[in-house]
Amino acid sequence: MAIDDPSTPSASVAFTRFRPQSHFIAPHSWANDPCGAVYIPETDEYLFCYQWNPGTSKGGNCAWGAARSRDLITWEDCAPALWNGPAGSYDALGVFSGSIISRLEGGQRVLYLFYTSVSHMPIHWSKPYKPGCETQSVAVSRDYGRTWQRHERNPLIKLPPKMEATTGWRDPFVSKWPSLSKLRGVSDGTMYMMIASGVQGQGSQLHLYVANDLVSWAYLGVLLDVKQGERVQPGSDWEFGMNFECGTFATVGNNDYIILGVEEDVTSKRHNHHYEAWLGGKLSLHEDGTPTFGIESHGLLDHGVLYAAHIFRGKDDRLLQLGWADETATPATVREQGWAGCMGHPRELFEITRPAGEEQHRTTEWKVDETSGLMTTLGIRPAKELASLRREKFGSSLRDLERLRSTNYEIEATFPNITGSEVFTVNVRQAPGDREVTKVIINLRDGHITVDRSRSSLGSLGASTPDAGRFALLPGEEELRLRLFVDGSLVEVFANERFALTSRVYPSLDESLGASCALGGEEYDDSSARVAVWEGLRGAWPRREAGAHLFEEMHPLRRERARGKEAAMGAVEVLPVDAVTA
Repeated sequence: MAIDDPSTPSASVAFTRFRPQSHFIAPHSWANDPCGAVYIPETDEYLFCYQWNPGTSKGGNCAWGAARSRDLITWEDCAPALWNGPAGSYDALGVFSGSIISRLEGGQRVLYLFYTSVSHMPIHWSKPYKPGCETQSVAVSRDYGRTWQRHERNPLIKLPPKMEATTGWRDPFVSKWPSLSKLRGVSDGTMYMMIASGVQGQGSQLHLYVANDLVSWAYLGVLLDVKQGERVQPGSDWEFGMNFECGTFATVGNNDYIILGVEEDVTSKRHNHHYEAWLGGKLSLHEDGTPTFGIESHGLLDHGVLYAAHIFRGKDDRLLQLGWADETATPATVREQGWAGCMGHPRELFEITRPAGEEQHRTTEWKVDETSGLMTTLGIRPAKELASLRREKFGSSLRDLERLRSTNYEIEATFPNITGSEVFTVNVRQAPGDREVTKVIINLRDGHITVDRSRSSLGSLGASTPDAGRFALLPGEEELRLRLFVDGSLVEVFANERFALTSRVYPSLDESLGASCALGGEEYDDSSARVAVWEGLRGAWPRREAGAHLFEEMHPLRRERARGKEAAMGAVEVLPVDAVTA
């Protein structure tokens, strides 16, 4: 039956109604960017941090929330790694996104947490910039991330290169980059810091810094400088915007890649006027020795709402990625549920190599090497650890989908003998008679995958516009391979290990629990399809499910409840310089 008044459900019903169970999600309140992930070999654990604003479902940041995991699938809450500093300090108004570096010093594991320290708000590309509002700082842990101390040299970098002309200067990503070090003729262990930025009235930039001790950073120059409104590459569907955010870099296979958020202007029709891009290219040096990045291929890391992607290395050196799945619900829906935002499932990034094929089949997603006759692109697939979420298989045919009555499941399907003119529709969160339904449409004829949300919610609880992206089979590629995850309001679609789309839906009917599959276009023998369905995936938070209460375990939150948020910020702990430098 329908909920009579969706605006006034009980607090417990509202909290759980659209809440994912098998994904990484804060215990409550607003959460956004993943901002630090690292594998710690001594404990055989992953430490993961995220932007958190406890006490409200409105956007904002006053802490780095934290959790631990041994398998990237099941998590345990930890005390926040950082809180905003006291009034008047260099990070009193924000501890923005960054990254975590792990290294051995004198045989001891030391973690460095880099972040943007904020002392003045608001900060946005459309507003005048106050130099000093964003600075770059670090906190250090010698007990595997259980406690952190701010460095006494903070802020480490105090002013952006472009000063008042800056649109933004934040999200320090710190890592080795051996291909750049080789080019520069320096040690492979050299550390680089990338900061996303832009210049008002001109366009977006990525600034690069270098250090050996992780504290004394020197400016290398602008690694990437683009004009607002220009095409990412000739023939591209995408234009650069007003500012970059959350820039990261890595070498994948034989190529270098940059992943970043692109802030567009207000005319953009995309969610929150931004998108998450990857750029494949080549590093080179200017005559003065400063590095630059030339774009040779590009695409979207996600064709839906996923943003602020963070990359890190797994314990087996795979390149892994987590990203923020923002809400697209109405403000009233978000306010009632008491939380906002979660992470998409962890993904692995890798390189795909194929024969170059004919000219008409080459797109900007592929880098073509005419000498070898091969082309490469960035592959994107669910991390292999996700298989451990599965319980007993629910079904093994498309017809078995029609028996589903669930908000939490995975569908894996392979359709062989594809001609390229088929249209497949997987219906999810489907009510009887299609009173409500979300349609995942794989249109091979037109070359797109779309999550059609026009009938997702009779109660108009969330966005009804489609999420869509370009997808086409390659010449000689005769199978369509899909993985689809549904978890509460979250829908994630993966195709042929090179397409990903994250969407959010908010059905207003209690009965919107069904699923089905429909075929269109040319006749297709669906009996040849290989299908597996797993219903009731494992929960990501066993201790929460067992009834453990975060408020009873985490002293900063208890302090917030008892004495107000300002008291929760605490005093800034400072670590002496000689205690952390190598």
